[in-house]
Amino acid sequence: MLNTIKKPIIIFTALLSYIVLQSIWWLRNTWNLFKEIYSGEVLQRKLYMLIGEGLVFLIILGLGFFVIYRAIKKEMALSSQQKNFLMAITHELKTPIASIKLLLQTISSRKLEQQQIQDLSKKAIEDADRLNQLVENILIATKIDERLYLLNKEEISLNHLIEKLISNSAFQKTHRIKFSVKNNTEILLHADTSGMISILSNLLENAIKYSPEGSEVNISLTDEDGIVQLSVADVGEGIADEQRENIFMKFYRIGNENTRKKKGTGLGLFIVKNLVLLHNGSIVVKNNSPKGTIFVLQFPKI
Repeated sequence: MLNTIKKPIIIFTALLSYIVLQSIWWLRNTWNLFKEIYSGEVLQRKLYMLIGEGLVFLIILGLGFFVIYRAIKKEMALSSQQKNFLMAITHELKTPIASIKLLLQTISSRKLEQQQIQDLSKKAIEDADRLNQLVENILIATKIDERLYLLNKEEISLNHLIEKLISNSAFQKTHRIKFSVKNNTEILLHADTSGMISILSNLLENAIKYSPEGSEVNISLTDEDGIVQLSVADVGEGIADEQRENIFMKFYRIGNENTRKKKGTGLGLFIVKNLVLLHNGSIVVKNNSPKGTIFVLQFPKI
């Protein structure tokens, strides 16, 4: 696909070069011709008119080519991101499917103790949950793109929602997740439950993914002046300033898909930002101290 897009760029560059050279040749020959025929003020007026018309032509042509070039460049970037997404999603889907199949084959083909069966079954359920989350993200991203995602708002307890998410999370095995609420009060928000679950789970997954194993992820919640603020902080690799504008783009992932070690599809933060905006909220990315990243979300209570 990238080769298909590069061909128009080569043709466009060659065409632009040809037109520029032809315009220079035309101006040069026009100048020589008028030097032979006219003199004085007549020559100057004709010359200025031709130069003016030529410059206007070149400016308009240049702007047209610039717009075309930007459009082609944007399509190339999108094509590359889509290719990376297909590579990532193929791997992400195959891994839990293969794991579930292997676990079920082990349970069915061997004589195991009850505890062993329970352990293998639990692992299969975790892989199924992971697979379900991947499919759910794809569906949500598609609905957001098509503007078909509808909020079903109700009063929900963010405390309860976060605590339930943490308790059900397999991430507790590898990281320490701490949750704090200012003044230990229950914080209620008029919001879409499934949307908030998606926001929280994607932020938590992102924090875990880019944090060292055994490190701490902090989730904090406050309610002040009618604004609910949720922050998720990690002590991972951090995000460079020049990349912060891109991390919320669909399919965007840092690095090359063939060499990248971190799992993911490039949909999580895209979903987070769009669901936050649908709730009339805001999201910003800050540096954590001494290292890491903090995602800060704010929602109006009404």
